[in-house]
Amino acid sequence: MRHHPHLARGRHRPPSFWVALLASLLMVLGLTSTAAYGKGDDAPPAAAADQVLTWTAGDPIDRYLSAPKTAVAGKATIVFENSTATGNTTSMPHTLTFSVSDPEFNNDVQLNILANPGDAEGGKHSVEVTLSPGRYFYHCTIPGHGMMQGILTVTEGSGEDTEAPATSAKVDGDQNGDGAYIGQATVGIEATDEGSGVDTVEFALGADGEWQPYTAPVVVNEVGDHTVRYRATDKAGNVAAEKSVDFAVAAPPTDDKTPPETSATVSGEKDDAGAYLGMATVTVTASDTGSGVNTIEYALGADGAWQPYTAPVMVHEVGEHKVRYRATDRSGNVADEKAVDFTVVEPPSQDQTAPETSV
Repeated sequence: MRHHPHLARGRHRPPSFWVALLASLLMVLGLTSTAAYGKGDDAPPAAAADQVLTWTAGDPIDRYLSAPKTAVAGKATIVFENSTATGNTTSMPHTLTFSVSDPEFNNDVQLNILANPGDAEGGKHSVEVTLSPGRYFYHCTIPGHGMMQGILTVTEGSGEDTEAPATSAKVDGDQNGDGAYIGQATVGIEATDEGSGVDTVEFALGADGEWQPYTAPVVVNEVGDHTVRYRATDKAGNVAAEKSVDFAVAAPPTDDKTPPETSATVSGEKDDAGAYLGMATVTVTASDTGSGVNTIEYALGADGAWQPYTAPVMVHEVGEHKVRYRATDRSGNVADEKAVDFTVVEPPSQDQTAPETSV
């Protein structure tokens, strides 16, 4: 049999040639795949997602640490990270789940990502989806994490966005009787955009300071009067009008003899007896109108060691518990120790038995 020279040469073409040829034929026939590829797949998606939407989680069970508020209809890469890098110090698992059962919201995206620092991806997962105009309700499905929820608003993305983002700022800190912040002030900035979505947020210190990217609340600890300016830009290039907040920082008094005021609350799902199901979260707060709060500490049990309080304390172990707490101001005054007592019980198992019926 005589061999055709072109076919003979074809036998030695690399595998990538045949993959490319097959992809071309599928495209011509209108058979291109719409499946999203994960990290372990050999082939990339046909086209990169138009936008990346990132959710992050950490130790808190009452909120995602960050979450987008708006998006544009079309392809999107959803990134959910719950890792040590995002502040998870307890290996607490969280999910990012899009609800598909509420008729008030879109139900065309089946998304349920479970992430924790110890998983195979180190707590950072991504998936490609296609978003439709409307609203998506997202939440965490881990028991006791019901407050972790929000709404993602998706617009048509027609490119006709002419509205600049809405911006606001809030100054926090302990204040003296004159309204000045004692020792330091913290400025938090928020920006939202229901059109193309927020692209950048910036701030500047003083009337003529240079603009800087805003990535975390701005801490100002220099004594005196201050101005923090801020603005935001959306993905369509619209820039919000510059705004500012003015405030004063005062030096802590040297004659402060009064310790901070402290309080604590316990939250979580409870049974009829008042015990917490699966987990309880203890949130400690402190304020000081003298020299300002310096440190907050907590301890587990009647004789546990004192530890720095940096985030709500989550208690999972079944049984009776005591969490002690105290605070110290910048003048060295220590608040009296206080405590909260509560009980954690096993959550009820899910009922898997179908109801009995009779005719």
